[in-house]
Amino acid sequence: MDKQKNELTGSFALNALGDAEREELLRDAEASQDVRQEVEAMQETAALLGLSAAPVAPPARVKANIMSAIRNTPQLPPAAATHQAQDAAAQAATDHAPESATETGPDPLVRISPPAPARGSRRMFALAAGVLLVAAGALGGVVANQNAQQQKLEDQLAALNTKQAELTRILSAADVRSKTQELDNGARVTLAYSATEGMMAVTTAGLPALPSDKGYELWLISGTGAVSAGMVDGAKADGMVMVSGSMQGVTHFGITVEPASGSPAPTTDPILVQAL
Repeated sequence: MDKQKNELTGSFALNALGDAEREELLRDAEASQDVRQEVEAMQETAALLGLSAAPVAPPARVKANIMSAIRNTPQLPPAAATHQAQDAAAQAATDHAPESATETGPDPLVRISPPAPARGSRRMFALAAGVLLVAAGALGGVVANQNAQQQKLEDQLAALNTKQAELTRILSAADVRSKTQELDNGARVTLAYSATEGMMAVTTAGLPALPSDKGYELWLISGTGAVSAGMVDGAKADGMVMVSGSMQGVTHFGITVEPASGSPAPTTDPILVQAL
């Protein structure tokens, strides 16, 4: 497949083609089995990569805050009912107003002083103030916890956005390639990579869980040997790992089971070797 068609297949998988380019690629896919297989592989890779991204759930307080606001926010009555209530209140005030007040108005020299608070009221006020101080301290702790959760959510979203941008770079590259291999135990490993971008997305599904002291180590293999490309948590092996760095001269990709801290070179037989 020529370079231009290969670039179109990656963009097609990302739904990033215009109408004319999409129609051109679909015509090529109908006429060529190689193009059709490449399109299907890219679409499968894009779907697997999307599904491998861990979902970011909003904090539980979001729903609670919304429901609380709904319960506590007074609703406005219909406009007609409001006007009727206002008219009735005004009429009632007119009907019950004292005649002397209506004719002469209140004596401007009369001043009404509020009664002095009783001793019991002062004690109640002090108690209420103390309760408010305790509540304010507790509220401060809640706010701090919410801020920490908000920061965690923002960090997860930032990491997700970064991963999405890297995936777009890979799948939009002119030399993008996609390979999927199924292991004997039914696990699947999908690679999407671009040598010019120096990036690879490794998606794993169904790898058996390992003991806490073991992990899956990824390897980029060339004529000079194997170079570690990172680790996959043995306890949570399903997901996606981004690999970056020079891929010039790399001919194969491999996975071995190694100590959780990683090894400088493979120490076990590989569970996967994929030609690139």
